[in-house]
Amino acid sequence: MTDERLVTPTEGLEVTQSDVEIDRDDGAIQALSEKLKLPALKVIEVYRTEFKRLAAQSRIETYLGVLAMRNTRRILRETCKADAN
Repeated sequence: MTDERLVTPTEGLEVTQSDVEIDRDDGAIQALSEKLKLPALKVIEVYRTEFKRLAAQSRIETYLGVLAMRNTRRILRETCKADAN
């Protein structure tokens, strides 16, 4: 899946597929942010990066959001552990 750009003609705002996934996973992103005591923007940044990375190499797009969230959780947990040491 490529990071397709959708344009809303009336608003003129550009929305990426990863932005759509973030909207869908907003509750999970907020919960992860609270659990790890990290700003939501940091979680979103890592999620977008992981979503784009996975999308670039995936043939089946069904579970991209789930896989991106799992990887985001792992990356942020590792980051928190490294910062604690």
